[in-house]
Parts: sequence; structure tokens; C-alpha cells
Amino acid sequence: MTIPAQPRFVVEKHGPGAYYVFDWATGVSRYPCFTRRGAQKTANRKNAEQHAKENR
Repeated sequence: MTIPAQPRFVVEKHGPGAYYVFDWATGVSRYPCFTRRGAQKTANRKNAEQHAKENR
């Protein structure tokens, strides 16, 4: 059984009501959101897009 790799895009909190999606590959926080749920949705979408791009 293999251990799943850490996702490239993760949620990072920058303050009260300020969440960003952090990209491990570039070291940049982007896609600001007011809620953690919104940032998590964005991170999930970006991880899915990255996975699709790698498996073409």
C-alpha cells in the first residue's frame, strides 16, 4: 500500500476571516477567501486540476 503524496495546494490562515490557498511548488499564497470552506473548495479544485494535468 502506498502513502498518498501531500497535496500541492493547501489552505493557509492569514488572520481573522482571511484564508489563502498556498502552493507548495511555488511558495506563493493566492486565491483569497473569507471562509476556510471557500478556500478548501478552491484548494480541492486546484489539486484536481493539477492531478488531471499530470496524468494526461
